Amino acid sequence: MPSISAAWVRNNTVAAAVSAVASLAIYGVRQATGVAGADVGLTGIAILFAVAIVLSVFAGIAYGVLTGAVLQRIVPTLPVRPWIGLNAAMAVLASVTSEISLMLSPGASTTDDDVPIGGLLLVGLIMGGVLGAAVGVLQAWVLRKAALGTSAWIACSAAGFGVAVVIVAAAGKLWDIGGGFAGEFINQAAGLVAYVIMSLVMLPALWRLRDPMLSRAGPHFD
Repeated sequence: MPSISAAWVRNNTVAAAVSAVASLAIYGVRQATGVAGADVGLTGIAILFAVAIVLSVFAGIAYGVLTGAVLQRIVPTLPVRPWIGLNAAMAVLASVTSEISLMLSPGASTTDDDVPIGGLLLVGLIMGGVLGAAVGVLQAWVLRKAALGTSAWIACSAAGFGVAVVIVAAAGKLWDIGGGFAGEFINQAAGLVAYVIMSLVMLPALWRLRDPMLSRAGPHFD
């Protein structure tokens, strides 16, 4: 049986791969419905958002199940349904927000050549840190019902998301990721790498989690 750390990184990698495939499928629907172009129809928009919601729910559930399986090895009383539901809801929110952003700026590229890479990475680090802190707070709120030591979860989540956003932004800037399937594929590949690194950043928080029942138990067999 792999160690908890190895299982955490492995399951996060699998969850990231599922999310990347779902994002590529959403991209394909976006192109097929014409939402990515100037000719936007209500039917195409409805289809795109329906597919995006379904696939993001699937990706969020996959993340919740895979990470929850590891967390239960540390805290057996982890509230599984709230954990999976929270991560599925966050996946849907991220997907819908992304689609709305793309619709509001259909001609925008992933990166801006006029922005210095240093400034781009700094903004990405700050935005990623804020987003990661918000995600960490919500996840810690669920974890606190079954585990001690969740205070580090928020800090590691902020750091992990900050690093992940910097990696994706740097890849887009250095590799000049543009439109088309090739650009979307490279973007998802960079996101996969960022996801794996983020799981490594989360390891100290994982190690600090403790089962409250075991923490209260005294040394009965000295």
